[in-house]
Amino acid sequence: MADRVPSSRLGRLGRLGWLSRRSVPLAIRRLRELAETPALDEKARQKHAAAAEEILATLGDMKGLALKLGQMLSYMDGALPPEVQPVYREVLAKLQASAPAMPWEAAREVLETELGPIARTFAELDEVPFAAASIGQVHRGVLHDGTRVAVKVQYPGIEQAMGADLANLGAMRKVAAPLLALAGGSPTVAWSGELVGELRARLTEELDYEHEAAMQRRFATLLEGDPEIVVPRVLEHASSRRVLTTELHAGRTLAEVARDDSQEERDRWGTALTRAIAIPLYQHGLLYADPHPGNYLFRDDGKVVWLDFGCSKELPDARRADIRRYLRAAIRATHTDDPADWAELDAAIQHALALDPTNPLVYGMSRDFLLYCLSPLLRDRTFEFTPEFTRGTFDLVVEAKKKTVLRKGIPRLEAPPRIPADYTFLNRLQWGFFSVLTALRARVNWHRLLPEEIRSAVPGADLRAHP
Repeated sequence: MADRVPSSRLGRLGRLGWLSRRSVPLAIRRLRELAETPALDEKARQKHAAAAEEILATLGDMKGLALKLGQMLSYMDGALPPEVQPVYREVLAKLQASAPAMPWEAAREVLETELGPIARTFAELDEVPFAAASIGQVHRGVLHDGTRVAVKVQYPGIEQAMGADLANLGAMRKVAAPLLALAGGSPTVAWSGELVGELRARLTEELDYEHEAAMQRRFATLLEGDPEIVVPRVLEHASSRRVLTTELHAGRTLAEVARDDSQEERDRWGTALTRAIAIPLYQHGLLYADPHPGNYLFRDDGKVVWLDFGCSKELPDARRADIRRYLRAAIRATHTDDPADWAELDAAIQHALALDPTNPLVYGMSRDFLLYCLSPLLRDRTFEFTPEFTRGTFDLVVEAKKKTVLRKGIPRLEAPPRIPADYTFLNRLQWGFFSVLTALRARVNWHRLLPEEIRSAVPGADLRAHP
């Protein structure tokens, strides 16, 4: 990798256009087909593998927003056509923790600009990073008091590169549409000014490691005392806006746990991860919006280490009230099947998503999509996360886009009706985290992890907390 991330707005837009042309056939196929597709022959497999390697190299060089899309495609079940998904996932999975790194000289320049002479802060610091991703790379180090640390260093030029991507968002509506279609979206997400503003706000926050440090401390406080969750301690004196130093932890990867552990152990891991998501979200309105497979380490002592809090969001009180209302309504209606309870659910969905009740097509698709995504939460029972279930969320989106975007099989870029931008990253959490649980094939009673206020929607409900 070069010393700096390419940051020319025009250059990045051109490369995004190249990526878009590569992804057009995949996006169109995913939009057109839900039926079972034939397996690839060897010639076709090699063609797709070569294309995936080209995409990998381009995304790894670009970093920023483009690389984030590639990371999402590498682990989200159902985002790609089923016959090509294994080929692309095998290649793009390299983006999860081992994207191309910057030379040590470039990393050292950032460290010394931010913290002063390296020897003043660190007794030891490895020049070769052990992880690299979309915004920065991570080096092992030792503080002068002997604390072993992970030092995340922001790529030189990444702020300008992200700024170029954000400035290009208007043009990306057309140029990047196939890439974004592969990454998914709710049936009614429109490329609106509000959505652009939401993306800009979250991505700008990710560039500020002081913001990430504050969010990491907040999550650590909310989950303090949990016997199975570890949030690494932030070392403030060794951190800045472009350098984040935390305690170093070791553990197995999600892929290793999914491959090697028993069903009982995978269920336990899945429940712990779900608890770490559910408590901050449903009790405190704090959304963890980056459920990336590389953000978890599974320790031999039975604890899971939770990493990377740059993409987190404090939900407005009004949005938290909307979520509580439609969750309670959905739980009650699915238990009672009372028309009055279903009517309350309809009213809650209409209000939360700002839907037009005179448009039955869009309203019906949105209702079906929401209920499907909520299905693991609605009943007090263990839910098994399978590839078929997770792929079903994308299938609903594809069907919705067929009805609202396709005309006679020809893709059109007509924007569907808007929903509140706050749901943009809720969708990312939903698809990403469902894919994590699916990788584990975990069986989780998510309902028991909801607050009593929500579970009490069912008369006579058992409100005991999950063991």
